[in-house]
Amino acid sequence: MPLKVKPVKLRDSLYLLIPVDIARLLGVAASSHFQLSLNENQDSVRLVYEMRKDESPEQVIAKDE
Repeated sequence: MPLKVKPVKLRDSLYLLIPVDIARLLGVAASSHFQLSLNENQDSVRLVYEMRKDESPEQVIAKDE
């Protein structure tokens, strides 16, 4: 089942936030880097974020953050 998220507006930009539980599961850190790809067809646009698994995150999101 897909997860639905809404964009968050900060100043003149929109952001898609990563839910904390998913960030912890994937080992996302403040220092993590992502690559964004767009896959478009006639009906929709798919945003694909990729993070290298072999990165050594310095500050993985703590449980209390």
